[in-house]
Amino acid sequence: MSAPCPILGFTVLVDLRDSTEEWQGGELTRSLTDLLAAQGLVASGGGGRQLLFVVSREGSQATEAERQLVQSWAREWSSVADITVSDLLDLSPAS
Repeated sequence: MSAPCPILGFTVLVDLRDSTEEWQGGELTRSLTDLLAAQGLVASGGGGRQLLFVVSREGSQATEAERQLVQSWAREWSSVADITVSDLLDLSPAS
């Protein structure tokens, strides 16, 4: 019996700056979910001024190229939030 395939994805931690308005946080979240949807990725999670999203793909795996795309997106929002994109992780429940 072989081990199950890993479910590769990554996390995005968003820490809104003190000067960031609520509407800007909403725009940031919409921008992220639009970017992910265009790549066939989904995000679960959320939060208040600190948000944590787990990014994955239904029935497949996120790639390093997609993770790097999100890192590039994060740099564009640096005036609104500190954003940390993790390395690729195995998101399998048993991991």
